[in-house]
Amino acid sequence: MLGSQLVLVALQAWAIAAGPVLVPRQKDVITGALGMVQSSLMKLDTAVNKLSATDANSAVGVLNAAQGAQSTIEKATTQISGANDLGLFGALGLQQTATDLVGQVQTTLGDLEKKKPVFDQLGVTSVVSDALQQQKAGSGQLGDMLLSKVPAIARPIAKKSTGQLTEAIDSAIATFKKPAAAKPAAPAAPAAPAAPAAPAAGGAAAAAAAAAA
Repeated sequence: MLGSQLVLVALQAWAIAAGPVLVPRQKDVITGALGMVQSSLMKLDTAVNKLSATDANSAVGVLNAAQGAQSTIEKATTQISGANDLGLFGALGLQQTATDLVGQVQTTLGDLEKKKPVFDQLGVTSVVSDALQQQKAGSGQLGDMLLSKVPAIARPIAKKSTGQLTEAIDSAIATFKKPAAAKPAAPAAPAAPAAPAAPAAGGAAAAAAAAAA
């Protein structure tokens, strides 16, 4: 009896000691995954801001950065799926990280929308539109996985963040579905000068008669 009580006390002591460590570890896994996504979006934003209508290679940089962000989102989703479910305190500890990520998404996609006329000029708007659709699918999976790790009591807060992400992506998708702006019409060619008028027939006859006299 005494032996079983000692074992029980030892297990309780281990749980008390390990509990505070477990939560930060799981939170750190998720925080690290979200941080990777934020870093990849910062790189994408840098590439977007360097986009120039006079440099076709700048569009390649944007598309490569977008592919890198997509790969990072998929990797982050896998990492989060391997983490244990969070408790309330762990979930609340993610709030600042989620807020920072939402802010970066809004900044990056906002800058992307501003560059839409440049993408139109370079002829790659449809490629960007397809990339945004992939980003939406990947972000949706990431958001669902994140929500699955958060306790029910904290999900309304988490859903607010995932909802803001969806709104930002939908806005960018809508922008890139719009037709390209019409190019300004070329200026009209100047009118040719009018030919001089021919002399009247009567005047010519009078001149001939005067010359004969």
